[in-house]
Amino acid sequence: MDAVVAGAIAFDPSVTVGNIDKVDNVTSCASMERCSNIRKLLEEQHRKWWRNQMHGQQEWWADEDSYNLTAFNQINGIWPLGHPLPLPDWAAGCDDEHTKGVLHFDSVWEYEDLNAIIETKLHRMLEETHYDTVNLFVDFYRAFKRTRRSDLKSFFQFYDLPINRRHHMCVSLAMEIMTRIIEIFPVLQHYLYLVSCEEQVMSQSDYIESTDEVGGLNSPHANVEKEHAMVAMKISIAGREGVMILDPGYHIGRAVTVMTDQMYPHTGWFTQSKEPRLQRDYCYNYCLHSKKFVEWMERETRGDEQSYKSSLIYVEQPYVTAIDVTVRRNLAYNFRSLLSRDAKGRVFAGIYLPVVPNSNESHFTLFYDGPNDQRIKVKFMFNVFKNPGKV
Repeated sequence: MDAVVAGAIAFDPSVTVGNIDKVDNVTSCASMERCSNIRKLLEEQHRKWWRNQMHGQQEWWADEDSYNLTAFNQINGIWPLGHPLPLPDWAAGCDDEHTKGVLHFDSVWEYEDLNAIIETKLHRMLEETHYDTVNLFVDFYRAFKRTRRSDLKSFFQFYDLPINRRHHMCVSLAMEIMTRIIEIFPVLQHYLYLVSCEEQVMSQSDYIESTDEVGGLNSPHANVEKEHAMVAMKISIAGREGVMILDPGYHIGRAVTVMTDQMYPHTGWFTQSKEPRLQRDYCYNYCLHSKKFVEWMERETRGDEQSYKSSLIYVEQPYVTAIDVTVRRNLAYNFRSLLSRDAKGRVFAGIYLPVVPNSNESHFTLFYDGPNDQRIKVKFMFNVFKNPGKV
């Protein structure tokens, strides 16, 4: 391990207008007229849906280097004895304070105008941030070395996870894009929310039925892991229901639209990444077994061979233990990465490394895009850096 380490204001319509006008400085795809139409639409929806809260305070979501976890409704989960992680949990349906509304649009064009601005904000954020599980792990190691605890298991359970705006994995990336969108459209704080994802579900029907049988996803007997988190917003377009999905943690440069009828503006299949030997395509649809879930399908193509994986996104309720469960469980992974993405979500440079028991075998791989679409990869042993003269 030593070798690895070596290597918010009150709601005011005038302020809202000022924030929304900032969009003209960050996007070229939305005209002044579009921004004006969106502004009016969101204000009308705000008055209609939240008419009893018009004089309330708008929460602050982030400062220079941290997030307001209360605004994101993040809590610590219940941790049963003998359980490896806290239990995941979601906002209760009867919790009016944290209930998220359905954003209504009279036409698909109104929705597309908002979608275009959100997607542009997403592109910029992908360029300006990194996916980074290296520093998360190093911070954990350094904190353990400073503590008086000798039991790593006990330290892991009581470790206060540092969440900042510099070192991102999926949870803080989801918080970051929510923060940036709400800066422009404060009213969307009532609609955007964090959601959980169960990756690579072998049988969707068995997964859903088994969790229902044991009392729900937050039951200690539910076999759930919740490895991933993203952002969702429920929508209705001329009476047609759907949801918008934002997933910067998997470098997705689209504001994905999932409609229950799978008709336009349903996103459908799209290519996420394309390399000489591998193409990866994604598709999002409402799960056939329960509309509480969105199925995230992944298709990998290698030559003439194709393989498929499916994950389930629980969109029914906001995910309130994203930090305590999803971030904490990432500390136990034996693989770390630090990645740079372009505006479309293409990973063009980074490092990745396995965490191995023997520090003499510790190594990392550096990669970047070279000339002529060539991917350059170089492997280094960490022990080389113990002697600067050999570097």
